[in-house]
Order: sequence, then structure tokens, then C-alpha cells
Amino acid sequence: MRTLDARAITDLGIPRLLLMDHAGLALAAHAARYARGPILICAGAGYNGGDGLSAARHLEAVGLRPRILLAARRRALRDEPAVFAAIAERLRLPIAELAAAPGRARRWLAEAALIIDALLGIGLQGVVRDPLAGLIQAINATRAPVLSADVPSGLDADTGEPLGTAVRARWTITFGRMKRGLRCAGASRYAGRVLVAPISFPRLVLEAG
Repeated sequence: MRTLDARAITDLGIPRLLLMDHAGLALAAHAARYARGPILICAGAGYNGGDGLSAARHLEAVGLRPRILLAARRRALRDEPAVFAAIAERLRLPIAELAAAPGRARRWLAEAALIIDALLGIGLQGVVRDPLAGLIQAINATRAPVLSADVPSGLDADTGEPLGTAVRARWTITFGRMKRGLRCAGASRYAGRVLVAPISFPRLVLEAG
């Protein structure tokens, strides 16, 4: 998928922002279909977090106002995730940093009717450590159904094994193509039902991959 990303972005000139926004739209459409109360988006600092932050604006557009829990400092966001965070701020969506507002984080987790997991994606290497490990455990301890972006956070996208700990999702929307790890034995315990969203990758890129 990293190769396909590079071909679409570098060779064809498709902005990463556009691909990320299509990913956010796919997440938002699914979340809006199943949410029966407050939606909590748990977003990391990387591109996976950007997918979740993009979903926030699409949810707002259909009359839902998700809460956003950042696992990183807002000022640490760069590039496309920073763009979508700024849009969420201008839309006056509720945003909190995990490190700065642990009490609010616990309350939001307890009140969530659906959680969008956008903490860690396919680029994860090594064992998940705190504070992300603790947040993943807190997500798993809630009763809310979880929708994961691309892969459940903490799951190795190649082997389907948790890297220390991993989110247990009810659904995973994976982008572009199925990830090898999601087909592995045991991965369904974490990924739940897996749906593939094309997010506007050109056929030329997919066929070449």
C-alpha cells in the first residue's frame, strides 16, 4: 500500500489530502449508519489520525458533532492531519488532548456510543507503548462498538498479530486494498468485519500494484 500511495501521489500527482479525505468519508458514512449517540474519534499524530480527523468534518456535514480525542499534542500534527485538525477547530468540534485532559478522555470514552479508532496504521513498527497502549486498553474496556481505520491500531498489517496490544474492532474499513495481515488466522478477533474502501485510487495504480 505504501507503494500504491507513492505511485498515486508522486507519479500521478494526486494529492495525499484528497486520498485522505476519501478515507475519512468512508469512515464517516459507516459511523453515521451505526451510531446511536455520541461518536468519539481517537486520532494519532500520523496519517491514520488524519483519516479520522477528516471523518470529523464529514460527520459534521450530516448533522453529527463527533468528539475528537488526540493522542498527540495538537501542535505536533503536521501536513494533512494538521489541515483536518484546523478544519475541525473552525467547525468548533470538541477536541481534547489525551495528555492534557485525562479526565475528559475517560468521560468521553464512557459516554461514547461509537468509537472511531484512528490511532495507528500500517506504518507501525515495534511494540505499542504508553500512552497509546493505555488508550487502546481503555477503548477495549468500553462497551461502545469500534470502527477502525485501515487496520485496528496495534495490529501488524503483515502478520495479523498484535504488537503488544491492539484495538478490538467490530468493523475495520481498510483503504485501497486488503492488507495481508487482515486475512491471517486470528486477525478477525481484532478486525471484526472488514470492508475495503477504494478511496479513489485510479485503476491504473491498482492494476500495476
